[in-house]
Amino acid sequence: MASIRKRGNSYLIVVSMGYDYKGARIKPRQKTVHPPEGLTPKQREKWLQEQAVLFERSCRDTPEETTKPITLAAYIDLWLREIAPGKLAKSTIRRDQQDIVRILPALGHYKLTELRPEHFRAFYAQLRETVSTETKKPLSEYTVEGVHATLCSILSDAVEGGFLRHNPAWRTYRYAGRKAEKKIADAETVGKIISALEDESIKYETYFKLVIATGMRRGECCALQWGDIDWEQRSIHIRRNAVKVTDEEIFTKAPKTVSGDRYVYFSLEMESLLREYRQECAWETEAYDGRELEDGDFLFRRKGCRLPMTPSTFTWRFKLILKKHGLPEYLNVHSLRHTNASLLIANGTDVATVAGLLGHSQPSTTLDIYTHAFDKNKLAASRVLQDGLEI
Repeated sequence: MASIRKRGNSYLIVVSMGYDYKGARIKPRQKTVHPPEGLTPKQREKWLQEQAVLFERSCRDTPEETTKPITLAAYIDLWLREIAPGKLAKSTIRRDQQDIVRILPALGHYKLTELRPEHFRAFYAQLRETVSTETKKPLSEYTVEGVHATLCSILSDAVEGGFLRHNPAWRTYRYAGRKAEKKIADAETVGKIISALEDESIKYETYFKLVIATGMRRGECCALQWGDIDWEQRSIHIRRNAVKVTDEEIFTKAPKTVSGDRYVYFSLEMESLLREYRQECAWETEAYDGRELEDGDFLFRRKGCRLPMTPSTFTWRFKLILKKHGLPEYLNVHSLRHTNASLLIANGTDVATVAGLLGHSQPSTTLDIYTHAFDKNKLAASRVLQDGLEI
């Protein structure tokens, strides 16, 4: 809010510009105004308030002039060094760095205050024509969308730090083409996968059946400890995620959102498998570690240490299982999570319950991801109604 100070026959309007990313106060902006003659005290006050509002609006809309303008490349270097480590997980920073490698050649030379929406739109169009060195195909729209998200995140921090007055990347991205449906196994394929798992070791059988039964994420399943299981309630408390960053040891961290800390439930058949697997783990712990199995031990841990197995191990194993049994190889471990959600929806489970079991922060996220599954339910419900009314 602008302040007004009387100075003789004139008035000084002062607008506070906040603080920079280091916590130092940014120099306020000032303007001297002279009210027209002949105004009553009430009219003068109203006129000054109008001038203050107009001046503050112009200050907010106009980027601050700086003696040392900073380029996007220089700011990203600052961001990676001083800002990102304090607010993002290592795995997130590593992923963002992959996007930054694409951002810098195209936009790094622009000063932050020079960036315009057309620069971002042209950049995204260029990315869509770029051929991936790995797949030898144009970059996926998922990749382009990820680059946009990284840019928005970095520039939002620039706004917060006082380098910009608004984020020029907002609303510059629009999804191109149609979004592909999630890779989901139908009921028949799920049955074949379950049968195939019974030919595997009990460790892999338990892991993959847990994902199918509960819809938990790969890392969440890897991070499960025996103390997370409530045998009486037949429930599992999901409260951590296993993360593996290249060149670093695996670690666990709390869920990103409050909704990620949740309970899921399992059947009598799953309980029987879990108890059998626990006996196997207890025997291995005594044989290899010379101690008893503890509640703090991970269900899926590496032999000879207390660390969990990495999610990529199960990704690789699942591909082998699919190939070995002639099952659709386009499926992956995350497909089992999608399959769980789709089966819940097909059985009439409401969206709020599905969202809670999956750990989505908003039911709208569930609706957006599984819109096709809900559409099928709506179509079926409509047909039942029409058949009943003989329409």
